[in-house]
Amino acid sequence: MTYYIDTNIWIYAMIAHPKYGEKCKEILKNIETERLEAAISTQVLGEVAGVLYSKYGVKDITPQLNAILSYPIDVYIVHPDVIRTAAEYARDYDITPYDGIHIALAVEHNVKEIISANEELDKVELVRRVDPSEFRQDCRFRQ
Repeated sequence: MTYYIDTNIWIYAMIAHPKYGEKCKEILKNIETERLEAAISTQVLGEVAGVLYSKYGVKDITPQLNAILSYPIDVYIVHPDVIRTAAEYARDYDITPYDGIHIALAVEHNVKEIISANEELDKVELVRRVDPSEFRQDCRFRQ
């Protein structure tokens, strides 16, 4: 089973977030060792770059993006039909268009669960959000 890994998991691991940092690092370690099958999107890469640049003043985000892309993960491409669907999800579920993109890609690729600290995703019944703090008891590992 593939899990979609939201932007905040990468950011919280990178910045050692006080609540989620260690759990997010654990999630990434399980992806790295291929115990957890995961996917991200070009949207996640763009959001990571934007947050690191605008919020944390990282001017060269190349090392961080290269690190993410070194993981054994699928990267889903955001295309125009995803944007259209995301806008509908944003309208219908009262979520941000960015979150709509994550949901649209998960649905398009038949991914049922998104690992994320973003509680806004709980509004959407199309996927189930797994909070990073619940990672150990929730995740089913590759056999």
